[in-house]
Amino acid sequence: MLTKLEHGEIHFPDFGEPLLKAADFFSFLLGNTREGYLSDPMYGGNKGMAAWKMINFPGARASFLEWVGQHNVRYPLGPVSIMGERA
Repeated sequence: MLTKLEHGEIHFPDFGEPLLKAADFFSFLLGNTREGYLSDPMYGGNKGMAAWKMINFPGARASFLEWVGQHNVRYPLGPVSIMGERA
């Protein structure tokens, strides 16, 4: 499907969307994919907080203010989801 979008081979008027362009659809799809990949797992994406682990994001920790001003220092704790699950 992505290859067909890239080559303009998908015609949205055939699906009842006469004003939708392939570039607009792809932009929307890419944005939603990014949101899902980086979202809290309770919303159905970011399984096992894999994306958060990859970018060293602490997640929804209640307090990490002592780390906010420390630049170039690796945060030692794994992420926590909104539901309290730990990675």
